[in-house]
This record gives sequence, structure tokens and C-alpha cells, in this order.
Amino acid sequence: MSNLISFSLGNAATLVAAAAFLIGAIVNASARKPVREEFVRYGFPWWWCWVTALLELATAVLLLVRPTFTLGVVLGVCIMIVAIVAIVRARDYRHIPPPAIFLLLLVIAASTQSS
Repeated sequence: MSNLISFSLGNAATLVAAAAFLIGAIVNASARKPVREEFVRYGFPWWWCWVTALLELATAVLLLVRPTFTLGVVLGVCIMIVAIVAIVRARDYRHIPPPAIFLLLLVIAASTQSS
């Protein structure tokens, strides 16, 4: 039996969450000017986009490997909570939906994997 999460309907939320974190990692790793400016606006140093990219990439990988799935959920939840708190502190409420959706995907993935 493989340690990787299988491509099945039951694992759809996990696969979508992993894909979302992978896309987030790619966007943040690009370090394009708007990405860097957004990190600064939320109170982080401009280079924090690379730290976030690494954490999001790690989350995507951890979610796809059965023994590390729970660690991936915990890391992903931490990343998204920090993102939401930073957005609320900056009073930029229109940017809450993406991290909230990522968080919801993680909750759904965790609930389907545990059942």
C-alpha cells in the first residue's frame, strides 16, 4: 500500500487543498511586485513571500503523504490563520475570502480523512 493519498472522490478535498497550497506557493515564490507589496502592506518584510512559499509548498507535500497528512493540516491552518489575522489587522477585508476558502478546504479534508 502506498503512502501517497490516492486520486479518488473521497480524497477530493485533500487533493484540491494540496493544489491550492501549491498554486499559492508558486504565486508567492514569483515575488512579483504586487505580491511583495501585499506582504509589506500586511506588516511583513518584502522577502517574507519566499518564506510563505516554502511553508505552502511544504503544506502541499505533507497533505499528499498519509503519515504526514495531519502535520500538513496543522501547518496549513497556522498559515491561513496568520494570513487572516494580518488581513484583519490591515483592515483589508476584501482579501479574506482566499485564506478562508483554503481554511475551509483543510477542515473538509481533515474531516473526510478522519472518517
